[in-house]
Amino acid sequence: MNHAVFPLRAPVRLVSIGDLARQLGVTPRALRHYQDRGLVRSHRLSGNVRGYDAEAVEQLETITALRAVGLPISAIRQVLELRDRPEAQADALREALAAVLRTRRDQIARLEEMLEETSAPTSTRALASVVAAGKSFA
Repeated sequence: MNHAVFPLRAPVRLVSIGDLARQLGVTPRALRHYQDRGLVRSHRLSGNVRGYDAEAVEQLETITALRAVGLPISAIRQVLELRDRPEAQADALREALAAVLRTRRDQIARLEEMLEETSAPTSTRALASVVAAGKSFA
């Protein structure tokens, strides 16, 4: 008698969107946004609630950490797409982080210039200069 053997699978544990959002310190809306942008997939739980498996949770931990330091979603997408090529992924991540760091350093330099301007005796001209510098800061 021939019997088919099927491997046993452990049930997949899914984390609800609300629980995961609390765990990651973000809003459910942020998680939906990442999914809408194609960065992660979810499953549907009862009541049509989104649920995330262990792989998705790990990806969302990475995504939220990278967003917290200012990486744009396009850069995060490039990094995630290289997950099967660890060296290329590390290179892409270094490049993206370096770009954010350059931007932040430029912002710090502009902030320091503005602080210097406000240290001078207050005058209408000095204030106008700071306001003009602030507009370019945004």
